[in-house]
Amino acid sequence: MKRLLQIIILLLITACGSTKYADDRIADEKFELCSEIKYNRLITEFTPIEGKLIYKQNIHSLLENALIQEKYLTKISKNGYSELLQKAGRKEISPEFFEKFKSDLEFDPYMLFPINSYLSCYGFLFDPLKILDKSNWQYDFVLAYNKFEAYGDLKSDSKYLIDALNKIPEEKFQLIIYRKLFLDLIYVTYTQLN
Repeated sequence: MKRLLQIIILLLITACGSTKYADDRIADEKFELCSEIKYNRLITEFTPIEGKLIYKQNIHSLLENALIQEKYLTKISKNGYSELLQKAGRKEISPEFFEKFKSDLEFDPYMLFPINSYLSCYGFLFDPLKILDKSNWQYDFVLAYNKFEAYGDLKSDSKYLIDALNKIPEEKFQLIIYRKLFLDLIYVTYTQLN
């Protein structure tokens, strides 16, 4: 009887864990869908015709790859991005890098790096869908990012931005959908300086 009770308890714990995992996976999928819809609308409605569609659809990956090739980004991790944000804030990424990036693309992708475009997707997961609540990391991330904006220090090396970055679990940060916001900030920071 004791053994049967242990098995039932183990099954309940496993079931609760897999439900949490399923909810987390659903949140990732819905966040990605929301961000893709917003981004596709941006590509089709608000950007110039110039530029290859495949480049436009993958602009964040292309920028990230270029940053890796030039060794501005040393590792796709929260630490790697923290270092990258600090380099951008200290203006250690040369303007020539971004000029070469635009030249290689054969168009200026400025409009493809919309700051905060994806933040509303978090709200979408909280309110109408009710997939997330205050116990999820996304809630902590949005609060930390809002603090970054509220303090008006919109530099990429802001301690508030680094704090927001640190709210994202490392395994989630491996998904580019959670890195896009930071790539947007880096590109826009560069263009505002020039």
